[in-house]
Amino acid sequence: MSDQPTAPTSNEPGDGARAIFSRLFRVERFRFEFGMRRGDARWFLPATPDAPVMAARRHWLSVAEDDCLIWQPEAAPLLRETQSLVGLDLEAADGRAGLSALAARWEPDFLLLKADAGGEVRLLGGAVCFPSSWSPAEKLGCTVDEIHSPVPTVNDELGARIRTFLTRLPPGSVFERENWGLAAVPELNMHPHRRLPRLTADTPLERVTLRLEEQAFCALPQSGGVLFLIRLTVHPLVALLADTEIRAGFVRQLATMPEEIAAYKGIAGARSSLLEQIGRLT
Repeated sequence: MSDQPTAPTSNEPGDGARAIFSRLFRVERFRFEFGMRRGDARWFLPATPDAPVMAARRHWLSVAEDDCLIWQPEAAPLLRETQSLVGLDLEAADGRAGLSALAARWEPDFLLLKADAGGEVRLLGGAVCFPSSWSPAEKLGCTVDEIHSPVPTVNDELGARIRTFLTRLPPGSVFERENWGLAAVPELNMHPHRRLPRLTADTPLERVTLRLEEQAFCALPQSGGVLFLIRLTVHPLVALLADTEIRAGFVRQLATMPEEIAAYKGIAGARSSLLEQIGRLT
């Protein structure tokens, strides 16, 4: 795979991102939260073709398509319905070619899920150009519980609620939430195959990137599926820590994160050093 860095440099967080981080870091201790709320149709707006993020998407689709695209034939009706929602003229592209065409012209990453005959929601296809240290191909065909199984505590604490939510998602509605992580580089594409540097005790605070995943869920009533969307942005952590309220909340989250979750997120080896460096900020 090409090692060419194609991600835009970390973005100074705007007011919208700051509002999201204030909400994410408001709690007194770290925990995975369901955090769903009503979304809107902005997820389906056309992308700006010459935006840096779209150039990055096209690059990875060109040089690492097998890492970005996952597909089972059962996903075809879900893909066609998604194409209709987005409203792009893709010249009736179907199958894996249609998946690639949509991924190259639509900003969010997207996954196509549907309940099987036993009622288990499974991943049938999708396009993920900017994974956060996971391989989409390894999740293809898996149930939601299986997808979340490597994440400590999620299935125990939220599994039943997630399954109920996905099977009862109201048609025509969009629900959204956010997730965050840390990285040692400001790259959007953190696929494991790239073997990018990881956070360590020696990572300077100035090099730490905060990864924000805005996520959305939409029912696909015609095909009976669910569309899961991810819009990823990267931000320099030190820029956010200039806000004293966000800094205090972030420190609480980092300090109270259970060790097994910190290890899963790739933070454990750097946590003490980061807390020490943040403590020296004025």
